[in-house]
Amino acid sequence: MDQLLDFAGKATIVYFGIFFIFYLSDKRRIFNGVLLTFGLFLILGDLTILALNTQNSFWLLAGIGIFLFALFLFPIGSLILGAVLLMRSPQLWAKEGVSVQHSLSLIFGLAFLLGWFVIPMGLSHSQSLPWILNLAFLAGAVLYLYLIFTFVCYLVSSWLFKLNRPRLNQDFLIILGCKVTEQGLTPLLKQRCDRALAFYRRQEAKKTRFFPGRKKELILIPSGGQGPDEPRAEAEVMKDYLLEQGVPEVRIRVENQSVNTYENMVFSKKIMDSMKKNYKCLFCTSDYHVFRAGLLSRKAGIRRCSGIGSRTVAYFSYNAFIREYVAAMVMHKKFHLIVAVILCLPWIGLALMLLTALILRLL
Repeated sequence: MDQLLDFAGKATIVYFGIFFIFYLSDKRRIFNGVLLTFGLFLILGDLTILALNTQNSFWLLAGIGIFLFALFLFPIGSLILGAVLLMRSPQLWAKEGVSVQHSLSLIFGLAFLLGWFVIPMGLSHSQSLPWILNLAFLAGAVLYLYLIFTFVCYLVSSWLFKLNRPRLNQDFLIILGCKVTEQGLTPLLKQRCDRALAFYRRQEAKKTRFFPGRKKELILIPSGGQGPDEPRAEAEVMKDYLLEQGVPEVRIRVENQSVNTYENMVFSKKIMDSMKKNYKCLFCTSDYHVFRAGLLSRKAGIRRCSGIGSRTVAYFSYNAFIREYVAAMVMHKKFHLIVAVILCLPWIGLALMLLTALILRLL
């Protein structure tokens, strides 16, 4: 047992060394969340082995408790999350209206809650079900667990990315747009602009106080084109607001061609590349959108890019975060389809074998 404990400890140290290499090299990876999620279970396993290796009854009971906690972590966590999502759904409908887009929290909440009741029920009645239904049920259960696992990994990755606190030495700050109206900025877009302005002013204050002769100046890039239901380009409306708030026009570069977040990053990168070779940049968006925007900045080829988010009301954030998770899954749809097929292969293979045996018997 001592040798097992020693090996587990060394393996954990090496594992987290690999995790930190990936995390520090680029924080804009879902893989960082995957590594940390597995790492947490690795730590729980180490603590369980340590507790079982002791002769003290208290630590032995603690070890059993740790093992049970690790065993039921996903089910309990998903049940709690499902309950929270369900409770937030009526408030979202009351504020934003009923639609499929505003029902994602309800759908996922029901899935998280019902899944842990349906799976045990199906397993307990497996003997009374036809074999083909049993195989289909087992394949569905595996895919359901994969869904929960990917959601947790995305959640952890998002949290890891937002832990980063960008320094006050940026060259560019991209403000990601969203819908504007005849009245101008929507509350959501105003929050993004105000968050960007707060960072801009902090960096300017630091430069004035500590580096009075410094020539480096932060350039704001409001980014967003004109949608079919918008009176003007989002970037132009943001520019007007920034000017009203005292930002000099020479410190603003407008990007008014993009129609989605990926194009925000691509077209903003062209502006930054044309102005400077080696630069540090930052983007500002709503808090629920920060991580996926980071993924898209990496996809667009921006080498060094951090993100900051403006706070959004809780009832809206939960549903919006799920929408971001779904969008991130779609970004990597080929990979997830391949994994889903691999996970289902044992059940598909078994079903084909049973069907073949049944056909041969009938012949």
